[in-house]
Amino acid sequence: MKNKNVFKLGKSKFVCILNSDLRMPNSLHKQPSPYLNELAEQPVEWHPWEDQVFELAQKLDKPIIISIGYSSCHWCRQMSRENYEDDYIASIMNRHFICIKVDREERPDVDHLYMESARMFNQSAGWPLHAFCLPNGSPFWCGTFFPKTDIGQDIAPWPQVLMRIAEHFRKNRQELEENGRNALANLSHSNNASITDPRDWGTHLLIHGCKSLCDAHDDKFGGFTPAPKFPSSMKIDFLLSITEANALRNNTALNDQVNNCLDKTLGAMANEALFDHVHGGFFRYALDQKWKSPHFEKMLSDNALLVSTYARSFRKFKKNRDRKIVVRTLNWIEEELGSQELGFANSISAEFDQMEGAFYLWTEKELSNVLGEKLSKDLILTWGTFAETPNKLYLPRIVIQDRIAMDILEESLEKLRLNRNGLSSPQKDEKRSCSQHALLVRAYVDAGIAFSDKILIKKAECLLKWMESSFKGVDGTVLSILYPDHQQSHWGFLEDYAHWTEAMLAFASICEGFDIKDSQNWFEKSEILLEAAVEKFKDTQLAGFYTSDPNMLNGCLIPQKQWYDHSMPSGNSSLLRCFHTLSLFGKNREKWKKEFQEAIGAYPIIAQRAPDGIGHALAALTDSSIGVIKVTMKPESLQEFAFLMGSKPHRSVYLFTGNETSIEVNGRSFNFRSQSMQELIDEIWN
Repeated sequence: MKNKNVFKLGKSKFVCILNSDLRMPNSLHKQPSPYLNELAEQPVEWHPWEDQVFELAQKLDKPIIISIGYSSCHWCRQMSRENYEDDYIASIMNRHFICIKVDREERPDVDHLYMESARMFNQSAGWPLHAFCLPNGSPFWCGTFFPKTDIGQDIAPWPQVLMRIAEHFRKNRQELEENGRNALANLSHSNNASITDPRDWGTHLLIHGCKSLCDAHDDKFGGFTPAPKFPSSMKIDFLLSITEANALRNNTALNDQVNNCLDKTLGAMANEALFDHVHGGFFRYALDQKWKSPHFEKMLSDNALLVSTYARSFRKFKKNRDRKIVVRTLNWIEEELGSQELGFANSISAEFDQMEGAFYLWTEKELSNVLGEKLSKDLILTWGTFAETPNKLYLPRIVIQDRIAMDILEESLEKLRLNRNGLSSPQKDEKRSCSQHALLVRAYVDAGIAFSDKILIKKAECLLKWMESSFKGVDGTVLSILYPDHQQSHWGFLEDYAHWTEAMLAFASICEGFDIKDSQNWFEKSEILLEAAVEKFKDTQLAGFYTSDPNMLNGCLIPQKQWYDHSMPSGNSSLLRCFHTLSLFGKNREKWKKEFQEAIGAYPIIAQRAPDGIGHALAALTDSSIGVIKVTMKPESLQEFAFLMGSKPHRSVYLFTGNETSIEVNGRSFNFRSQSMQELIDEIWN
């Protein structure tokens, strides 16, 4: 875009042609985040999240726009194209605001702070997220996606929002300052609002949480919320765990209700359009009640969590569906995202050629070219129209019906996969996340146990070793991100420490049963890492741990405690399992027992009021209540035990080699009568 300006100097005239293609990059051009770096050429004068930017805002006395997004988000990119690449809109933003851009995967602490702010202002929570703030960063209003022009959906156009807020800042600043003060006070209060006496915790709260989830369940279509529907891994894991409790075994009606919820939701997520039946892997969420219209981004974290969930479901229900889902999802992760030796990309974008889902949707002509006219017509009748743009588009998937034999349907999907794989694919965010890799380690462990597969356990070991070389600083601190250029981030968060500790403990629990004699080494490493987490993130006054180090450079306005699971388990939830496990197997057992008891104090009120938000915590507390099993045997016997236990539902089991056979449950000796290995396993699980 070229603008012509004429300047006069005496009697002479000079014509200056301004070419926006030659503009200087903004402050994001040196950022290692691929998402931020992509925006460096935009006319908006973006700044990264840094202390000096807030100093600049206070010096210039300008309000701040904090725009939070991530690479695979279609609506983040759509708003960016419509608004941030427009010179006129950029001039409004630059004139009236200091503009900060945040990659939410790089700074989950910042994202959490302003997401909570959005909820306080009764705004929808999602991405892109926009927080309008005072010069010190205090939010006075938040919103999500704004179009460039009025599209008739009661959403104000972005230029109009900018001008209204800029004017309000000039004329009614006191009102906005009051909003900012109230927001900060509420954010600070939310850290500790639910903390109570640990003695208020009781196992009855687990049953209450179980009933609440079942009551909220959509018995017709599956899922635990109205649309949009997310793959609720942590909730499902909790329900899978609690079915092993005697309180549920003795309550036939509730046990049946839980099993029905599990079967309906796991079946819907696997069989409908949330799962990519052509390429494998799960999409982010479904927009509709019936799981037929996915939001097409794919995340490593979602898929790692779902591998664990379906592996545990396979152990309980013995359904071939669950085995297929685990195998196909792991294959997709390894084919599309990376390897255990080089790490895995964070995500794959929802859009292709600037259209959401374009890579996964097919026209009738495209289907006919690959599959032939007759078969493609039969498939179109089976699938139905997904969208019209204006051509009719179809989303291939497996549908149980009589029109087409299952083997022909599966063969057709494979032909479509091979055809698409020969083309370019949606953009990947190639940065590596510590916490997400930790979830993948657990996925390999869960799948390895379920399938009695040593190869998967070895992959978990390989990935753990790669993590040690990639996410540790020279001083041993955990660093959250490894960027594509091999730079490391300068910080680590509670989730990185907690999920990594939990992953090491998961591997240590099973490795000796697969003839990998290294469990003590991983117990020691996990204890060192947990010690560091306590030192860095613990609130020394009240229960709970902050998401970020309160003393970190370029830190958050208010350090936050994240109690609730979101797309990943909360760090505080993850710590519950770590504390309890090391209270049984660590060197400093009394310390970890004390930490576990203190941490429980945050959960009685939350478990009563909002159990749907703490599935990972409830699963950990369920496993500790049922009992953590320690099995000691000679190596050959231990390997037989590990092989056979995969046929039983998930329980928290730790395997150790020794000269004598012994069983303990939560540190107490278990007297068994069984003579054969299968009888022993049956006796323990019963």
